[in-house]
Amino acid sequence: MICAKHICKAGRFLLIAAAFGAAGCQSPSYHTPATFPDEPKNRRIVLLPVDVELSLLHAGGGQEVNAEWTRLARKHLSNDLATRFEKIKATLVERKATAEDFGKDDKENQLLKLHERVGAAILVYQQKGAWQLPTKAGTFDWSLGSETRYLREKYGADYALFIFLRDSYSSSGRVAAMIIAAPFGGIRGGMQLGFSSLVNIHTGEFVWFNHLARTSGDLRTPEGARETLDTLLESFPK
Repeated sequence: MICAKHICKAGRFLLIAAAFGAAGCQSPSYHTPATFPDEPKNRRIVLLPVDVELSLLHAGGGQEVNAEWTRLARKHLSNDLATRFEKIKATLVERKATAEDFGKDDKENQLLKLHERVGAAILVYQQKGAWQLPTKAGTFDWSLGSETRYLREKYGADYALFIFLRDSYSSSGRVAAMIIAAPFGGIRGGMQLGFSSLVNIHTGEFVWFNHLARTSGDLRTPEGARETLDTLLESFPK
């Protein structure tokens, strides 16, 4: 098992590199050999705050986080998730905090950052290809470590759903640069990158993981947020 303590701090950069390589391809999902309980009472899931940022992609390639876009995206995603999980066979553990409370619990915030780094490592080292670790071929064995017990104690849940999303949108200057560069091989526009994980918070082990990397999608509207979650959670355990 690879523990979160061994994931380097460059995880976000590995995520971007891996996601660009996967763009345009079907998003594979991974499951542990463990069976997800059949009884709803044993599927107590807490939906953690969505870790999302929306940015404007400038002509030169730099990205500027847009606070208002990010606020809207977090609101739309949180609202859709609450409705979505009322329809599955699971007991949804209510979080009294709202989307605007994101990051105010230091321990919870550290676990969200930990999830980002481990998720980046999964993207690089789990998928088939030159970077896949030999020990990961044919198996899926990752963990956030025993720190997840904090969530168990805080919410009384058995599982936690983590969602990490980054979305960027081309400025008018970037669009112009893309048109100019098209005859010479082109430059990229905005991208939507993300991954989601279901984690057993008794043990810290990942139960399920899925990711997306694409040049479409818009998290600034309720409809766009719903479509992104449809894609990201398509293979969620039933």
